[in-house]
Amino acid sequence: MRCITEESESRLPVEILDGIFSYAKPSTLARLALVCHTYQGLATRILYRHIPSLSLPLAMRCLETLVSKPSLAAHTRTCEIGDTSFLNVSSMELLPPSFFDLLRHALHNMHRLTELTFLLNGPTSHVLPGAPFKLTKLTASCNFDPTFASWLAEQTNLRAAIFCGNFTTGVTLPMDALPSLRRVVAAPVTLACVVPGRPIREVELCLVHPWSLNREVLQTTIRIIAFSKGPLDSLRIISHLAEPPETVLSALEAIPSGLNSITKFALHAVSGSITEDILSGLPSILSQFTGLKSLTLFSKNKYDPLHTAASTRALATACHATCASLESVTFPGATYVHNRCYGWITLRDLAELLTAREQSLQHRVSEFCKREAPLDEKWCVVQSTRERGLGGLKSELGVERDGGVSVVVIAA
Repeated sequence: MRCITEESESRLPVEILDGIFSYAKPSTLARLALVCHTYQGLATRILYRHIPSLSLPLAMRCLETLVSKPSLAAHTRTCEIGDTSFLNVSSMELLPPSFFDLLRHALHNMHRLTELTFLLNGPTSHVLPGAPFKLTKLTASCNFDPTFASWLAEQTNLRAAIFCGNFTTGVTLPMDALPSLRRVVAAPVTLACVVPGRPIREVELCLVHPWSLNREVLQTTIRIIAFSKGPLDSLRIISHLAEPPETVLSALEAIPSGLNSITKFALHAVSGSITEDILSGLPSILSQFTGLKSLTLFSKNKYDPLHTAASTRALATACHATCASLESVTFPGATYVHNRCYGWITLRDLAELLTAREQSLQHRVSEFCKREAPLDEKWCVVQSTRERGLGGLKSELGVERDGGVSVVVIAA
């Protein structure tokens, strides 16, 4: 006697079951894998499709499973190695050698891996070379040393990369390395190694030291990343605003001098404040861009002028007055878009206006149909003379037949 699940299995296509299982939690998938062979295959494939960040003990157990059963590792598409518990033990001296042995073997079993988050600080990239996968996305906190650079040269499909590890002085990449890379997030010294000569379109500049946002640093960095073959289209700066406003504005002035053709610019302040002085000096800087379409300003300080709702719309208007190409401005909690009829409005306002316009059009159409209703009684729709019962109607109205089609007109 077959169980209900087996009967369901015979009726539902595997594709539908796979879609249903994709919503299940890992604990539920583990139980589903015990039901029958089909459920086991589907649940297992989803369970190991994404390896999340785990604590060290759980990570060791997971790696042991992936090493002993390569068929499970073959299902993995995304993998995260390391979490907050690794921060103080993510060097070769503190993590047990067995962990790195397991990690290397497990990674070499992941033939279909496309996204890797490798949060192991220090010289830990020795587990990567020779792995069979071709990544499209990478986040790595290991040292950017010769071993890591050599492995990067193998990743010809990599399109987006976040490098947050220490850069080793003198390391270089072959000019033909990373031919598909389009987006890079890194500190200036790493960007200098990665960006020039490659088709990078988006750069996120990480200035992690509180006093690194200054004109000299930004001028040098902009001059270097301008050598992208992208061409470079988007620049985001993540920094601490610890310097006086005049120093910050002087640094930002270096951007259009070297990258005046970018269409997207963002400034993300992880500390400090985007002051009134910075906001008032920003429009003159924006005026130097030739085709800037998108501006994003973000600050974690909820009490600075940027978070004042009353000033944000005025700021968007002021920026547009000096940079006419702007189409959208994003502030904390609001995105403004420029409309020819209404000026700068939020996306919510725009949605409401479009809804009201659609309702108005529907009302006008309804009123028009009511006014024109008598015409429906004067005109008959074109009919085929071959339809049943049309012959009697034709003789009654005296309609001539021409090519099988009759047009019937009833005078008022």
